[in-house]
Amino acid sequence: MMKNLDRWFRFLCAAQAGAQLFFAAVAAQVVFSAAVAALPREHPRRQLAAELVGQMLQRLDSAALVISGATVLIAILLWRRRASSLRRALTPLLAGLCALASIVGTTPAIQSMRAAASAGEPLSPRFGMMHALSTCLLIAGIALFICSALFGSATSEEQAQHD
Repeated sequence: MMKNLDRWFRFLCAAQAGAQLFFAAVAAQVVFSAAVAALPREHPRRQLAAELVGQMLQRLDSAALVISGATVLIAILLWRRRASSLRRALTPLLAGLCALASIVGTTPAIQSMRAAASAGEPLSPRFGMMHALSTCLLIAGIALFICSALFGSATSEEQAQHD
């Protein structure tokens, strides 16, 4: 059972990292292409692209919270059965906190700034900063889930004790 929990832990972390990488490298780039980015901010196609990317990010962040919770729970189960260190839960927990910061902080702020700009107000100078912070949170989440998948497994000594 310990091996199965360890495999689930690593699979879930790798799957979430893969989903986040796909979003950053493919989905967002296709929807918000260079041609779309070159359009004026008020152009309907650009506004739609921004809305679609925002909606995808919200769903991705929600999935990251669920995966983070599941992997932390698995890490705690493994720790309670003395099959792993509790430190194993730290990286997916931090990845979940990155997703939470995006859900409650940066994404709503970006959406409200975008809505105000589409209503005729000038785009807030904080928009670029919030967009950069959102990107940093996503990159941090990817790195943390990758570290969890690669280095968050039980050591070979710990696995040998429980096989």
